[in-house]
Amino acid sequence: MAELDDMARMVDDWERDAKAKAARYQRMQQEVEGISITGSAANGAVRVTVGANGIPTGVAMTDGVRKLSPDEIAAAVLTAMQQAQSRYPQRIREIVAETVGDDETSRHIVATAEENFPPPPEEEPAPEAPGRQLRIETEADEQQAPPPPPRPRPKRPDDGDDDFGNQTFLRRD
Repeated sequence: MAELDDMARMVDDWERDAKAKAARYQRMQQEVEGISITGSAANGAVRVTVGANGIPTGVAMTDGVRKLSPDEIAAAVLTAMQQAQSRYPQRIREIVAETVGDDETSRHIVATAEENFPPPPEEEPAPEAPGRQLRIETEADEQQAPPPPPRPRPKRPDDGDDDFGNQTFLRRD
């Protein structure tokens, strides 16, 4: 009879642990579905937000994009998206640690996120200081690069009527 009671207790413990584990995984799933990570590029002129599974959910731009060419804007969007997606595995790692802890399944979830998302993009170069730039030229600079030839003035079409049709604008005829 004691053996039967021990087995019943083991089954009850197993069932309770399974329910608790299922609840932790449910909480993890809810938190993963609520992920929102924003990356930025072009000195903050472009922002991309990614959500669950690293899929973009929003793109925002400031007036700073007016200074960029279309190619630079496109590159900034991709950089911002890559920046946001590169932080996705770390966020998954944090959620897993907070909810389900360290087990084989959670390690697989984190490893899959790390395999599927890009590394962080290279850092943007530091922006140039605003305002005027001082350049000191030496005689050697002048000798190395001759000044460009002056640009020719655009030619106006010659209609042969340079004298305003023999009329003056100073008097009435």
